[in-house]
Amino acid sequence: MGAVKLDALYAKQDILEISRRFYASIGLPIEDVLGRSDLYEKEGKSSHAFSADIDREGDIRVLANIRPNDYWMNTMLHELGHSVYSRHIDRQLPYTLRTEAHMLATEGIAMMFGRVNKRAEWLRAMLKMDPRQARRYGTESRRTLRMESLIFSRWCQVMLHFERALYANPDQDLSKLWWDLVEKYQGLKRPEGRAEPDYASKIHLVTVPVYYHNYMMGELFASQVHHAMAKQLGVRDSGSFAYVGRKEVGEFLKERVFHPGAQYPWNELTQLATGEPLNAGAYALDFMRE
Repeated sequence: MGAVKLDALYAKQDILEISRRFYASIGLPIEDVLGRSDLYEKEGKSSHAFSADIDREGDIRVLANIRPNDYWMNTMLHELGHSVYSRHIDRQLPYTLRTEAHMLATEGIAMMFGRVNKRAEWLRAMLKMDPRQARRYGTESRRTLRMESLIFSRWCQVMLHFERALYANPDQDLSKLWWDLVEKYQGLKRPEGRAEPDYASKIHLVTVPVYYHNYMMGELFASQVHHAMAKQLGVRDSGSFAYVGRKEVGEFLKERVFHPGAQYPWNELTQLATGEPLNAGAYALDFMRE
């Protein structure tokens, strides 16, 4: 199913209201965050989206440019996932511990929520969709998400290995290194005779260096927390679990992930939250099957 068909689902929907209702339904209301946020397009505004914890005292805001389409539905679920994490860190902790355990943890929570609108139960409950139609859209959406996730996992390999090699030997032929990795991990052939610094088009290399591994580790964390939560709450079909109306979801996340802040290293937090070290098992269950 193409993006155009998915966009049609949201063309007449209020993305902000859906986000508000969803997070309230799982016991993680976001009214205060939305009240401080800048959410719609305006001239000269950054076109990106992010959540920011301004003072570690509860002043959490989102910058967004909402449009009624699938991209912005996913983006708002994602960014507000960051927000609810920040919002529920124990404010009695010392300032230096009043933050996420690691970037992979907050990215993982954001990714976990960013996936949920691809599930039939979420579409049925949040968009009031006919159950048969929701199943059809849900099946296609999950197939698209699977393909996107696996493709992204290969792209992460390019970035990880490029930066590692770049800092080990910055004087090498970086254009050749870039295309060697693109060919190896993405299966794309380099243009014949090209020797341009194509790697420099990736903004993360300058603005957020040595970060991309957090996205992939976050994907693993997202799946692992999702499956641990489904098991804890007695959900038999974790693949269809869409959280809507389950306030126990918010309680699980507040207790196991959010509240501890940075008291534990990320690997210890993962063990405490899910019962096992970070691994690819749950991610494989989510994305290595039809």
